[in-house]
Amino acid sequence: MNNILRLDFETKSPIDLTKRGPYVYSMHPDTDALMASYQFGDGPIQRWRPGEPCPPAIVAHVEAGGEIGAHNAAFERLIWWHVMVPKHGWARPELRQFRCTAVAAAAMSLPRSLDRLGAALDLPVKKDKRGKDLMKIHSIPIGFNTDGTPIWHKLVDDPDSLEAYKEYCDDDVRTEAAADARLIPLSEEEQEVYALNERINDRGLRIDVRSARAALLITEKAKRNINTELTKLTGGYVTAVTQVKNLKEWIERQGVVMPTMAKDDVDEFLLEIEDLPDNVRRALELRQEGAKPSVEKIAAMLARVCDDGRARGVYLHHGAGQTGRFSSRGVQAHNMPKYRKNFETELEEGRLNISILFDAIRTGDPAALELLYGPMLGRPLHILSDAVRSFIWAAPKHEFVCADYTSIEGVMAAWLTGETWKLNAFDALFRGEGHGIYELAAAGIYGIRVEDVTKKHRPTGKVAELSCQYQTGVGGIKKFARQSKIKLHTLFGPLWEAADGDQQSFVEKRFEDRVAAHDQNTVDLGREGWMAAELIKVGWRAKHPAIVASWSELQDAAYEAVLNPGSICTALHGKVSYLVRHGFLWCKLPSGRCLAYGRPRIDEVEAPWADKTVEPKKREKTKSVTALGVDPQSEKWVRQPLYGGKYLNNVTQGSARDILVQGLRKAEAAGLPVVLHTHDELCVEVPIGTIDPKAFEKLVSDLPEWAVGMPISADAWAGKRYRK
Repeated sequence: MNNILRLDFETKSPIDLTKRGPYVYSMHPDTDALMASYQFGDGPIQRWRPGEPCPPAIVAHVEAGGEIGAHNAAFERLIWWHVMVPKHGWARPELRQFRCTAVAAAAMSLPRSLDRLGAALDLPVKKDKRGKDLMKIHSIPIGFNTDGTPIWHKLVDDPDSLEAYKEYCDDDVRTEAAADARLIPLSEEEQEVYALNERINDRGLRIDVRSARAALLITEKAKRNINTELTKLTGGYVTAVTQVKNLKEWIERQGVVMPTMAKDDVDEFLLEIEDLPDNVRRALELRQEGAKPSVEKIAAMLARVCDDGRARGVYLHHGAGQTGRFSSRGVQAHNMPKYRKNFETELEEGRLNISILFDAIRTGDPAALELLYGPMLGRPLHILSDAVRSFIWAAPKHEFVCADYTSIEGVMAAWLTGETWKLNAFDALFRGEGHGIYELAAAGIYGIRVEDVTKKHRPTGKVAELSCQYQTGVGGIKKFARQSKIKLHTLFGPLWEAADGDQQSFVEKRFEDRVAAHDQNTVDLGREGWMAAELIKVGWRAKHPAIVASWSELQDAAYEAVLNPGSICTALHGKVSYLVRHGFLWCKLPSGRCLAYGRPRIDEVEAPWADKTVEPKKREKTKSVTALGVDPQSEKWVRQPLYGGKYLNNVTQGSARDILVQGLRKAEAAGLPVVLHTHDELCVEVPIGTIDPKAFEKLVSDLPEWAVGMPISADAWAGKRYRK
């Protein structure tokens, strides 16, 4: 690290970087570098300016294969490759030479942004907050002429700003260097994963641009039709689905009280309230259709498409909290809409041909979709939402071969905790024998033979499996039931009949206690809904003693590690260990990779069961390890309490991520270029017939040495367009 080259570019372009991403930005012919500041090791900050040759020291460093460090290094790399090399004659470094301090920070559960990282580490040098103003002057157009050419700020109006921008660029390098000195570098193995993910980003996803543009036309026309109908329906009180406040007022004037207009709440309202007036139900349906997020996703695809029709820079290494999982940006491949049940059924049973569907989309006319698919699939915007994944398609004469790991989190949790019966059940299921996990969970909760589980029981097993693994309570079960469109109160009768007297008494007492504590869930769910959720929780936990025991075991090990810095505290039969060192609580996974929790300590925190009507300072407390981590909403480094279910969540999802990485490596080593991956799925884009799906399943299911004894299965398919 002593001779690493740290570097920061400041650039100008007519392209909006935040909306269109670094690939479109760097590849645009009018994008150019304004300056660069750089530093070798601990040496002085130096500057490069346009018109100068590439500094000889940089040329020598690049040709020698020296390391190059930058914050959000992908941007610097792309500017270097697409601007500095062709326009300024710089030597071209290899991808493997780049190191990213933002990724190193994220791997330590620190903020990715340089200014927040500086604050979190309390660096003596911090990112200059004048940067945004200087960028507006030098890097971003103030507008555009009618012919589309950019209008730039007149520098004569800000004679000192250019020198300030140079100093700002210098300060970025100083801040990066100061941060780098405090960060623990990625391991060699993890650095290879970073480079692999960047290669995947460079390949990009091919987008059906013609269909995407037509889909936006359909959306525009369909929304006009929706707004016209809504205007007529409400007598002009609401003229657009975006007028949420007006719509809520109009609904209340019809004698219906809407608690909120949030999407999930409206979905649940439509599902549960059977006697809604027809005009109110229709208005809410129009609101839900017009607010479909599919349009935004299709527009995001087009915004990130490069000249060759591929959207790049989709994946962010170590983007998902403490687990090290990848996240997605721009195209948001990790957050595609799920198929509606009717769309999935029509597709699986062969009545829906995706190619013909996209022929209809390409007309740009919502009437074509309604004519061909209305009776089968409903309204145009619902159809586009279902089809959004399939706007991603393979190159000519190529196909996707995709594999999805089956129940990877459930398998991983059972393997980590030693939940033997469940491991055996997964093993049998993957051999094509035995019973489904939802059915087994339902059988355990109802106390019946799995052979006697019917459609009446299965929803209980599904909700339980989706929600209970990480120590969730009634609130979490409510959330997952809502997502699965399952009405908890309808499950109460069979659950109550299956419970013995002690369970019934326990659940009744719990309900009364939570009512007394003014738990909002008792209001939201009502007595039967709340008690159904509690019975599901109790039943699932009784069936999973090893997983339940793991919550305390992990919590105790972490607690002991914080009390005794420098001591290694193990859990889960030695598969997981905790250690406090360098101001962090480290959790070593079975793979050898470590998760990080910042500045751990023992605190008194509010108990989850505390009475919310009591003054906050007087609410019941419990002792817990707390640590600093990045809040996913605010992106700030904040202190959060840790508990058993969260520890299990982190080690499970982190280890499942390591299985995915093994699959990515196996595919790449076999010469199969990965273009897409989610938490439990990976896709390669290859010439048609390159590899059979069954062979691909076997390839990516080859377990690493650390996961010996874990049953694993993957379900693969091949096709032209991406699908669920």
